[in-house]
Amino acid sequence: MSQVAGTVVELRDGQAVISCSVQPSGCPQCGAGRGCDWQRPPASRSLEVQVRQPIGALQPGDAVLLEVSDTGLLRAAARLYLPPLAGLLLAPALLRAAQPDTGILPLAAAVAGLLAGCLVARRWARQPPAIVLRSALPPHAAATRDGTS
Repeated sequence: MSQVAGTVVELRDGQAVISCSVQPSGCPQCGAGRGCDWQRPPASRSLEVQVRQPIGALQPGDAVLLEVSDTGLLRAAARLYLPPLAGLLLAPALLRAAQPDTGILPLAAAVAGLLAGCLVARRWARQPPAIVLRSALPPHAAATRDGTS
């Protein structure tokens, strides 16, 4: 199970909007703010997610712990990356099975398959993995997990 600490930002329509600090996943140099910037995201290091919450259980400013199963993360990655790859590989193969490949046709088929796969992946990516709200944390625990005090 992957876990991340966050803070409730707002409540709306039975959903809690939770702001989570994104931890750097690169080497210790990146975590210290130095290094090559290879793994550093260009934008803010904060992520907001919506989680179904028990009625009346949370208030804005509460610290929470979110969990996502490893299986859910793997399924989400597969839904995102496999359709474009399948389209890229299958479209030229189907073209070759239908007729001899000549000229630029296999390249055009690969690009068309890749684009079709991207559209399928975009549609499937709208179904995020199940994020489970496990527990509320004391206010100082979220601050230490986020790296702020």
